[in-house]
Amino acid sequence: MEKFIRDNVHGDIQIKDKVIMELINTKEFQRLRRIIQLGGGQFVFPGANHTRFSHCIGVFHVLSKFLQNEEIAKHIDANDQLILKIAGLLHDVGHGPFSHTFESVSKISHEEYSIKIILGNTEVNKVLKIHQINPKDVADVINGEHKNPIVNFLVSSQLDADRLDYLLRDSVNTGVNYSNLDIEWIIRNAKVRDGKIAFPPKTINALEHYLLGRYHMFKQIYNHKVSTGFDRTFYLMFKRARSLYKDNYNFQSLYFLPYILEILEDREITLENYLRLDDYSLMEYIKAFANEKDEILKDLASRIINRRFLGATSEITMDNFNTMKKNHGEGAEFYFEVFKMKPFILYKDETDYKDENIYILKDENEIKLTQISTILNTKNEKNNEKIVYIFDKDNVE
Repeated sequence: MEKFIRDNVHGDIQIKDKVIMELINTKEFQRLRRIIQLGGGQFVFPGANHTRFSHCIGVFHVLSKFLQNEEIAKHIDANDQLILKIAGLLHDVGHGPFSHTFESVSKISHEEYSIKIILGNTEVNKVLKIHQINPKDVADVINGEHKNPIVNFLVSSQLDADRLDYLLRDSVNTGVNYSNLDIEWIIRNAKVRDGKIAFPPKTINALEHYLLGRYHMFKQIYNHKVSTGFDRTFYLMFKRARSLYKDNYNFQSLYFLPYILEILEDREITLENYLRLDDYSLMEYIKAFANEKDEILKDLASRIINRRFLGATSEITMDNFNTMKKNHGEGAEFYFEVFKMKPFILYKDETDYKDENIYILKDENEIKLTQISTILNTKNEKNNEKIVYIFDKDNVE
């Protein structure tokens, strides 16, 4: 069996394994067609309407390319090669609506839901078992717990297939050039030494370009103020909905309550209900919120629908923020918020429990990239955490 998928980033993506096509055709994987990759990014860049579906297929493709490198392939047996490709395909199958945005109101991460889908009573699980593939083996790869460190590196490291695809895919679809990566060059030159993937010195420029591209993507796209405004408006809308539910508010649109009851009660969402959620279904619930009698909930929902998100800035003082909040009046806690934006680290030289370093070969020895890269030694910002103020820009004089 051989299939080709035409992709706007990688070109023709070849699929040789029947199990891959059957997994793609499961309802859990098809759901990813209805989840936009960048969440709030679509409101900044009109072309950024690509999905988790295309990204997951892209990760599968990048892993397949790594396995065409004979030096890597000979260190991974045939069964583990297939499990590796499946893990790449399914690594994001548990993403919620609007991608990472939804995690602000759910109790557990998308990674945990991915594992639940793989191990649970799902079509994905049934397909794996039909093909005599142990679902736990796939879950172990996604968790970075496979016995082969090379497999773990390819799926979860500072140069894994996930990052190589999403940086290139997000760059192409947003129309920026920060991450115009030379993936083929990086993959073709990868070597294996002492159980680690390492790269010859001639790849240093490409690796630095990859890391700097990721840095600029976070600064300019993933943490864009409009995208951040969308994320926090979404969170504060559900904060208001939860507050109303706790006070026994009589919601007008009762049809959707069973599907988001766990969110309103701040409980873990069952897998069955979680799989009902995608961008389209959740937007219908937001439209229902926009027709409620409560003015605050109605307003916040309308802001999401009509792209009038709350403002996000780190360029005002706490005193100015407090003055704006005080002047806002009733319900200010649903329009004003202070939070710390997670710092972006260009490159982690040390990790907590596993080796995710990028290694360079020098005289047949593996040296950490930070020991030889002048750019990383001057650019690595470990303390770029910043305070972000969320405010109602529609009511600021």
